[in-house]
Amino acid sequence: MADEDFPPPVRLMNFVSEEQLAQLKNTRGARVEDGTAQRDRPLFEILKENKDKKDAEFNERFKHRPPKALDEDETEFLDKLEMSRREYEKQVADEEAEQLRSFQVAVAAKSTIVKEIKEMPPIPKVQVSLFSRSCLDKSTEFIMLMVCSFLATALSASRPMR
Repeated sequence: MADEDFPPPVRLMNFVSEEQLAQLKNTRGARVEDGTAQRDRPLFEILKENKDKKDAEFNERFKHRPPKALDEDETEFLDKLEMSRREYEKQVADEEAEQLRSFQVAVAAKSTIVKEIKEMPPIPKVQVSLFSRSCLDKSTEFIMLMVCSFLATALSASRPMR
């Protein structure tokens, strides 16, 4: 009963004296956990190695597992994605076809114009040499040139365009 009257003595659980520490080192060797030895690598490398081991173990466990089936929302999303891709490709193909058609029309129109020009008979040139140049003064020569250009314009305008 005398032991019950006094509280038990307070013990320091984590306190380790230098002598006890030296004795522990001699018996079991130095350890990183209790601070008696230094780490030979940085903590980052150790943690990275542990993570890699854990990931490899996880991957090995689920390596032979079949892939998860797609649910209804995922299949609907993939269908819409495929449909939009097809619509885009169709739109691009239609635009290319339209551009090709307009190019072919432009080339055909240009070749028609060139063909018409080649088929046109040459415009007759009025010979001013009927009159001797010496007898024409400058104003008469100018009037003759204007009449010739007017006739050439009238002839070219009267031809129908094909």
